[in-house]
Amino acid sequence: MLIGKLPYRSDLLRELNKFAAAQEINGGVVQVMGSLGRARLSFYDQKLHAYRELDFDTPLEIVSGMGNISLREDKTLVHLHLSVADSQGKVFGGHCLEGCSVFAVEFVIWPFKGKAPRRAPDHATGLLLWEDNVYSDES
Repeated sequence: MLIGKLPYRSDLLRELNKFAAAQEINGGVVQVMGSLGRARLSFYDQKLHAYRELDFDTPLEIVSGMGNISLREDKTLVHLHLSVADSQGKVFGGHCLEGCSVFAVEFVIWPFKGKAPRRAPDHATGLLLWEDNVYSDES
């Protein structure tokens, strides 16, 4: 397990991807907590098979941040979902995009020791999902 904090005013997703790649983590689980100066999230429209972007240009508290790490075209990819709350406690959530500005964020990463999960196009959903149905951490 690895724990740490991200630099003030850095990009949340970019920093997590950079960290995971530097540590050669090609599979794992990631959790974040803290606050953002602004956020960019997206919502996947299942009928249109397209993402709709949601921009929040205001300070937000991360209520929950959970994701995974896998490979996409042999490159480390952090896939993160966030729930964030505004100053009134109203909660918004979605798929984390680049453009989330860190105010104070701590993270935990649990690396996966088995075969690295790989993302590939899923024709039924239009999403990039893991190629295999199951990956095992056991040798």
